Amino acid sequence: MKYTFTIIIALLLCANSTFAAIWRVNNRTSINANFTTISAAITAASNGDTIYVEPSTTSYGAFSLNKKLTIIGNGYFSYAGFSISGNQGLQADSNQSVISGYSSFDAGSAGSTVMGLVFYGYYTMINDTAISIKRNLIYNTTFYINKSQIDIRQNYIYYYSGISNYTSGTINNINIQNNIFSYTASISLPNYCSGVIQNNIFDGGASMNLYNFQVNNNIMIGGSFTQNNSVAFNNIGSSTQFSNTNNNLQNITTAALFTNYTANFEAKYTLKPTGPGIGAGFNGLDVGIFGGPDPYKPSGIPPVPTIYYLSAPATTTTTTLPVTISTRSNN
Repeated sequence: MKYTFTIIIALLLCANSTFAAIWRVNNRTSINANFTTISAAITAASNGDTIYVEPSTTSYGAFSLNKKLTIIGNGYFSYAGFSISGNQGLQADSNQSVISGYSSFDAGSAGSTVMGLVFYGYYTMINDTAISIKRNLIYNTTFYINKSQIDIRQNYIYYYSGISNYTSGTINNINIQNNIFSYTASISLPNYCSGVIQNNIFDGGASMNLYNFQVNNNIMIGGSFTQNNSVAFNNIGSSTQFSNTNNNLQNITTAALFTNYTANFEAKYTLKPTGPGIGAGFNGLDVGIFGGPDPYKPSGIPPVPTIYYLSAPATTTTTTLPVTISTRSNN
């Protein structure tokens, strides 16, 4: 319904008072947005602008970003999508903001942030510095890090997805933290890359092959870790993925570590209050995705106000329209 999106955008505008422009992208029929594709919005936007990619039943295609922009989607797992049952009640509109195709962060995009999107299929090239990939579902997609100062955090990286490298040359200050790597997802970065990998969970055959990295506060359930000359400490493995030195723990079962490992999605990785993961990380932090100063956010809900419940009749016989709206702020 058209008034649903009008209300949502009014809330977002109030929460983001700035001189930069805010653009709406929506490809649903009868919705009056600024653009129907993300590429058209990027073409029209200026450095510092924000683009809201609203939920839809169809993809918004791919993008090539050559400006400093913030791109915000609707989060993920709010409905039964990609053969996975979702988290309910986090968004009134349970559809997702899907990007599909060969996308890239090109020269000029330094300082950009993307969050709350679903990257589905193909690959994405990161060809400029200081890019933030935050709170996205990365599904059957590889992100290639080709520049320094890249921040990848709070993402759900799933189903043959991964983080890799395509070009040569020194690439440093890569930060990968508080992500879920699941169902054979992987990190494979060569010896000219360096950075920190912390507070992630690797599950379902997920793996790491690294050089020159500091690896701490992670949990690995199955899968493998090829350490090379990286330094690993305060990690937990279900087998012997990590050494038994540097405060790493080996052969820890999921029953000992988690409250309910059979739960759906992110909830399955909640640490047992009396388990070995509590306070086991570097500087006494908890290990895993909910530990550290910037813990994982379920369903990638972006840090903007959202409507999580909306009730309105399709028609009315009176001069008033009874509408019930429930909103929340997010961080």
